[in-house]
Amino acid sequence: MDFCKNCHTANPEQYNYCPQCSQKTSLHRLTSHDIAHEAIHYFTHADKGFFQLIRDLILKRGVVAREYVNGRRKKYFPPLSFFMLIATVFVFMATLGEPKKETNILKAHPELSSIADPVKKQLAIEKLERGEKVNHFTTKYSNLMAMCSLPLTALVFWLFYRKGKYNYVEHLVAGMYMLGICILIYALLILPLSYLFGFSGNYAVLIFFVVQLLYFSTFYYGFLEKTTKLHFAKAFGVSVASLVVWVLFSGSLIRFYIMSGFGGLFH
Repeated sequence: MDFCKNCHTANPEQYNYCPQCSQKTSLHRLTSHDIAHEAIHYFTHADKGFFQLIRDLILKRGVVAREYVNGRRKKYFPPLSFFMLIATVFVFMATLGEPKKETNILKAHPELSSIADPVKKQLAIEKLERGEKVNHFTTKYSNLMAMCSLPLTALVFWLFYRKGKYNYVEHLVAGMYMLGICILIYALLILPLSYLFGFSGNYAVLIFFVVQLLYFSTFYYGFLEKTTKLHFAKAFGVSVASLVVWVLFSGSLIRFYIMSGFGGLFH
């Protein structure tokens, strides 16, 4: 009789795996091969591979999320792990662009020289500086903002489809898969093309919104197992509504920051 090194359960010698925690009973010292094998297994294992998930999210839009929330949890890469990995990929790709060029506010806005009151002039400069920061962040890291939109996006879809069989958390899980693949397309396709051909970040964001709108519509059409053109039209309309709600919410938040710096907490 031996004991599992993970949970200390007694294991008969003929057992290859612990019946309590499923860890192998025969272990050896860790090597670099073990680490490499674990990494490859994590991304490519047939039951829950990362790359298989990407393929399925592209070819079977909505089916992955529907099967996952309905109980097929072992088949697919977990939604939160997928979403966080996509965030890492995006941040890495975003850092490859050209560094931010510092803007001289006084040169860029000569009208500031006409403000005689030094206090008012300083307040005006701070507002313009915050506006520059926002412009840089929303252009370069727009998809991080898109990630922040996930709870609100899921809420909009849940409200429109509240008579269906899925609760808010299940719509949230669907949103992780849905938004995650859109951000991956942006990070690996749209963003590199913007670097290669030099078109502005605003155009990249616009393309992303179009891709997001089309993918959201087809994704929810499949997720809810709808079959008619009217159902697709509703999925498209809800997708538009989710984007509009997020733009209004984030726009209001940005405007408040520019005007007040959140009460002096940020400048």
